[in-house]
Amino acid sequence: MTVASANDVSGTGSLLARLKVETRSQHARAEAALDLLSPGLTRARYARVLAWQRARHAPLEDGLNRVLRAALPDPDWAALDLEARAKTPRLDLDLRALNQPPLPTLPPPAWLSTEADAWGCAYVLEGATLGGQVVTRHLLGAGVSPDTLHFYRSYGPDVGPRWRTFGALLGARHASAPDPEAFATRAVRAATLTFELFTYSADAPEAP
Repeated sequence: MTVASANDVSGTGSLLARLKVETRSQHARAEAALDLLSPGLTRARYARVLAWQRARHAPLEDGLNRVLRAALPDPDWAALDLEARAKTPRLDLDLRALNQPPLPTLPPPAWLSTEADAWGCAYVLEGATLGGQVVTRHLLGAGVSPDTLHFYRSYGPDVGPRWRTFGALLGARHASAPDPEAFATRAVRAATLTFELFTYSADAPEAP
């Protein structure tokens, strides 16, 4: 999750637009909780934020791979290319550069079980990649070393093209669903739960 993430992206389709509108408040809470653009952000807190992020990304990415591999036809699976989108390996690179040990990975979420759930979850993770560009500029300006920015610089110049591919695939799968309204409802619920997963509580023992 990053500042200026999924809900700052203009919807390119009806479900994307609905996801944006119906998860707006959850996005705002997640953004405020991480507070990555704070002028007082320290290297130590940045490292803890990344460790906290990794504990959540790893089980979500495992779930997305499992559910979408089973649901998608081969051409769509290849076009989505979840392996190239994986954030956990990038987080591992940054944590090693920061000498920050990872936190225990969270259990896989029980709610991530259908294709619609997976698209809703992926919407949050993919939108956050766009927001990572804003965070990267701030962190570089604050003197953070580029070798600790693999996560927030995910995709590099391919951010835009990959977002458009994601949106096109999401729109096509939604349109072809047996019950598009039920699909959309589950996707919104999953996106909401994903935002909530990335909204830490100050009482949580692993909170950054």
